[in-house]
Amino acid sequence: MAEERFITLAIHTYNRAIALRKVLESHGIEVRFEKLNIGGAAIASGIRVKIEEHDLPLALKLMESGEAIPAAKVELRMEGTKGNILIPVDFSSYSVVACKAGFALARQLMLHPVLLYAYATPYFTGSLGYADTFAEELAPSMDNELVGLEMSVDIRKESDRRMRKFRQTIKEMQKNGELPEISFSTSISEGVAEDVIKEYCRLTPPALVVMATRGKDKRDEQLIGSVAAEVIDSCRVPVYVLPENYNFTTVSDVKKVAYFCNLDQQDILSVDTLMRTFDYPEVEVVLIPVNDRAGNSLKEKVDLLKDYFNKSYPAAHFTSEVFPLKELGKDFENYAAQTHIDLLIVPNKKQNIFRRLFNPGIAHKLLFDRDLPLLALPV
Repeated sequence: MAEERFITLAIHTYNRAIALRKVLESHGIEVRFEKLNIGGAAIASGIRVKIEEHDLPLALKLMESGEAIPAAKVELRMEGTKGNILIPVDFSSYSVVACKAGFALARQLMLHPVLLYAYATPYFTGSLGYADTFAEELAPSMDNELVGLEMSVDIRKESDRRMRKFRQTIKEMQKNGELPEISFSTSISEGVAEDVIKEYCRLTPPALVVMATRGKDKRDEQLIGSVAAEVIDSCRVPVYVLPENYNFTTVSDVKKVAYFCNLDQQDILSVDTLMRTFDYPEVEVVLIPVNDRAGNSLKEKVDLLKDYFNKSYPAAHFTSEVFPLKELGKDFENYAAQTHIDLLIVPNKKQNIFRRLFNPGIAHKLLFDRDLPLLALPV
């Protein structure tokens, strides 16, 4: 009798792999670990969590309450995320663009779309007591509070009306075949849009946030104030951003991807999750290193990483391009103009407000420099 084949369930850091093994072994599933080593690249290794092939259905049921879903979703669950895909909307034309992409991704990844709208009122009562004011004349009058309350109620009613109308638009698009016919939810919250989105992601982390943003020609003067940029910089969940003029059709139309890599362990984990989430797509992935500490060995390290990915994911094709880091923005713009890039993928590190203002991350810069879809992965 042939020995049972062991397959990869997930790739994790050591601590997360140990936690997953405890869950699986408590249900009688044999688990093996396999280190990820890229010889000579000086890249920290991850851990492959492998199980026997016949145990895969049970392993998935343990992590997903009985749903038969792709193995990549196990990793999302281990991160504490929910089976939702969050789509912030403002009822504009580019909200429809976000819904087209979000619903297509939701169907492929078996996630539940949640449409979120944030509305701001001119008065926020109860947030500052009289004793906290700096001058007596700053204390709000009762009349002003009543006016503010009435306006808040009216704005809430108008927001509900607009959401009902937008929901009907989405349902009509589903009937016409423009959107997948899957169930979805809506949510309305009071507050500044980026704060509402960040709070939702903090309290109920979705698997993915899908947003649309204005085209480059309309956002040159609002670099810091963009909602999408604030969400990318602050949220610790993957964020997929599309320009309003992007014609999204299906996920399978993504044929060439530019992946900006740090040449560290996160590249291995992120690429593995992406490849298995999308069922080993036949796609070309261009690895572009942005690690300013690699020095003269930059080309050697990215080539080793490229060779590893080509062996691990034979359906995809990995190539590499190395640009001088000081000229990365300009050189990549020229490169992207000469080749057909469908998607930008960037690992995005959380930064404090001063670094965001004076030294924006590469995800933030690319969002405003190119009219291309961008997937920001928190690291």
